[in-house]
Amino acid sequence: MDTLVVALRVALSLGVVLALLWFVQRRVAKSTTGSSRGRGRRSAAVQVVARQGIGGKASVVVVDVEGERLVLGVTEQQVAVLASGTAAAGSDAGSDAIDPFRAVLAAQAAPSLPAAAQALTEEPESAAPVLRARPRNRRAAHIAVPTQQQLQGSILSADTWRQAAAAVRARRAG
Repeated sequence: MDTLVVALRVALSLGVVLALLWFVQRRVAKSTTGSSRGRGRRSAAVQVVARQGIGGKASVVVVDVEGERLVLGVTEQQVAVLASGTAAAGSDAGSDAIDPFRAVLAAQAAPSLPAAAQALTEEPESAAPVLRARPRNRRAAHIAVPTQQQLQGSILSADTWRQAAAAVRARRAG
């Protein structure tokens, strides 16, 4: 009988401790998520308008910071300001405010250079500044093809693989 009472007390104590931990965790999670609605706190000073991934760990982010719009290049090592200007009035995440940004991204992704240049030189109807991109690599890609003499004895050479296969066959047969 005493064992049953001790077991019930331990179970009740464990339940109270778990309930207390759950309550504290919920309370902490609500205060750190940044939900400031209805609490009288100031709203966030930085607002992410758009984000576009351009590589494995690189992206271009458009943010509004206290009435100023910034285009940021974000990598794993650094954040760089690519362009800045005034934020359009009343544009939280509307597609009208992002259209010049999308036009520049589309022009950079276009395969033909004349079409991209034409898209960059057109004047937009809105007052948002047009971001002009600079080419990073102006040289044409040079592809080096190794000769048979350069590949001789290399793991990349077909002759090396033929010799290895012949050695394996000879070893099995002998």
